[in-house]
Amino acid sequence: MKKSLLGLMLATAAMAQITISDAQMKKLGITTGTVSISSTALIGPLIAKIDYDEDKSKSYFLDQEASVVSLNVRQGDRVQKGQTLCSISSPALIASYFELKDLRNRYRAIQNNAAKDALLYKEGVISYRDYQASELEASSLHSRISTLESQFSIAGVRVEKNGTLNVIAQKRGVITDAPLAVAERILPYQPYFRISDSQAMVAMINVTPNLISSISKGDTVLSKDNSHPIGTIISVSPSISGSTNSAIAIARVRDPQLRAGTTVGMFISASKPTASILIPSQALTQFGGKTICFIRNTKGFKAQQLLISATTKEGVLVRQKGIDANTKVAISGLVILKGAMSGLGFE
Repeated sequence: MKKSLLGLMLATAAMAQITISDAQMKKLGITTGTVSISSTALIGPLIAKIDYDEDKSKSYFLDQEASVVSLNVRQGDRVQKGQTLCSISSPALIASYFELKDLRNRYRAIQNNAAKDALLYKEGVISYRDYQASELEASSLHSRISTLESQFSIAGVRVEKNGTLNVIAQKRGVITDAPLAVAERILPYQPYFRISDSQAMVAMINVTPNLISSISKGDTVLSKDNSHPIGTIISVSPSISGSTNSAIAIARVRDPQLRAGTTVGMFISASKPTASILIPSQALTQFGGKTICFIRNTKGFKAQQLLISATTKEGVLVRQKGIDANTKVAISGLVILKGAMSGLGFE
């Protein structure tokens, strides 16, 4: 048997041509079967990374460096709206607070002057230029006040009467990001607190290029065991990442079993079913960490790596060049064919 294999079957590398006659196939017990066309909406399993839904979260940022003075909550704690999360120290933020107080007082005075100037302008007492000057000053002050107020809102900070800078929960939820200890530095423009809805998560699903056109916004996402719906696709990237050779489809998901930061398998039920080729389970094998089958041709068999779009009980679904409804694949003797690919012989 060993001499027969080495003399009659030639395979130089993975995905190579294996030359064998019908008589040799019969002698070695290698048989073929047919593939079939399957129209399915199910795609997967696909790999997804889980994170909290930012649209259902509140993140806190500072535009100046600060440090933690006291810490009232930790990651994983549940908080209510209005609860004090921590106190911070920031000379820049205190300076902004006093500037804001001064601007508000000046703005009230300018508003009164602007109202008086508007009346005087209507009565013809002052010129339009004089009236416009007070309006522009009021507008400039209002713009700066809005900027400073936004700064405090984004930081989530409320200044107390004693000058303490307290970070206040602006929504109820679970703390998913927080400083770890008192005296910890808070870096500018990096989130230092985040409150999330623990049940509202997103799945960032890796989609291979041949599947992008099959997935649409609104498609249903199914659990990793394909047993029940857990979410909906909200966006599909049309571009491919060079590092992963895949696009990202984002889905909002709700499943108590999911944990942020984990990677899981998921299925997508596409709204536009497409025809795929079903490769039967008995034709599948692993080689070099890849799922392959052996396609029958005039010389013998050609090993083919499979681009799997879905997995079923009967086999795998593929949509790729070189495989169609007329394709025949080896369904027995796969060990012998793999041995030929590796240059091995058998007694």
